[in-house]
Amino acid sequence: MTAGILVADIGGTKIAAARTDTTGALVTKILQSPTPTGAGAPETPPPSAPSAGAGRVVDVVVGLLEELREPGDRAVGISAAGVVDVAAGKVLTATSSIGRWGGTPLGPLVSQRLGLPVWVIGDGNAFGVGLSIEYGVPNLLALVAGTGIGGSLILNGEPVLGAHHAGGHFGHVVAAEAAGMPCPCGRIGHLEAVASGYGILAWYHAHGGDPAVATTRDLARRTDELARAALHTGGTALGAAAAGLVNAIDPQLVVVAGSVARAGEVWEPALRTAYRDGLIPAVAETRLEVSAGGAETALRGAAHYVMRRTAA
Repeated sequence: MTAGILVADIGGTKIAAARTDTTGALVTKILQSPTPTGAGAPETPPPSAPSAGAGRVVDVVVGLLEELREPGDRAVGISAAGVVDVAAGKVLTATSSIGRWGGTPLGPLVSQRLGLPVWVIGDGNAFGVGLSIEYGVPNLLALVAGTGIGGSLILNGEPVLGAHHAGGHFGHVVAAEAAGMPCPCGRIGHLEAVASGYGILAWYHAHGGDPAVATTRDLARRTDELARAALHTGGTALGAAAAGLVNAIDPQLVVVAGSVARAGEVWEPALRTAYRDGLIPAVAETRLEVSAGGAETALRGAAHYVMRRTAA
C-alpha cells in the first residue's frame, strides 16, 4: 500500500474521516460517526485541558483514523469546527455545538495517540481549499452554511487565516435580517443567527413554527407560508452578505456550500436575488455557484493543506 494522508472533518453534528493518496484524492470510503453530545454553555474561561466532551470527540477521531490507517501513512489533516490556531493545532474558541471545545489541543492529542504529525485547520478554511481544488480557481470566496456558517477567503490556493486565527468566520458579520436574534457565539444579530441551519430553524420557531420541525430538510418539505418565509429570510440574508463580501474582496468566484445549500426551491432564488441586487457594478459579473459538496470537500481540502506542508 502506498503512503497516504489520513484526514478527518469534525462538525457540530458528525465526524467524517477518510484516507487520501499523496495527490489528495480520496482512496477509501468516508467513515462517519455522530459528534459526541455534551454541548453546554460556552466555556468561560476556556479550559486549560480538554473537557470530557472534547475527550470523547478525540476518541472518535482517533478510532476512525486507526480503522483507516495503512502502513506508510505519513501525516494527518483535521478540519475542525471553531477558531483554530493552526501553528499550535489548538482549538482556541468555539460555540456551544461541541461542549467545552475551546481550549482543546487537538493536534497534539491526536499526534500523541497516532504517532504521526498532525495539522489542524478550521473547517471553513478546509472547505474553501477543497472548493478551490474542485473548481480550479486559486482566488475564491467560500461560504459554508450548515449547522453554523463558516467559510474561507482563498488567495493563491491558500486560506487567509487572519491576525487572530479567525479568518473565514463569515457567519459573524452583522445581518439586518438577524436583528434581535441571538447567535450561538453569544452575540446578537449575526448572519449565523438567521441563515445557518440553526438560524433558519430558530427564526421559524420564534415566529410560531411547528416545534416538531427539527431540520432545514424537514422545513424545505413544507408548503406553509411560515416555512417558506424562514427559508426565504435565510437565503436573502446569506445572499446579501455574500454580495457585501464580494464588493469588499473582489474574488474570482463565490461558492456557497453546506447542508443548507440543499434547502430547496425557496432558499436558492432568494439567495441569488439578494446577491445580484447587492453587487456594485465593478464586480457585477462575479459568478456565484451553489455546491452540493459535503464532507468529502473538507476532507480533500485538509489533505491538500497537509500536502503543501509536507512536500519535499
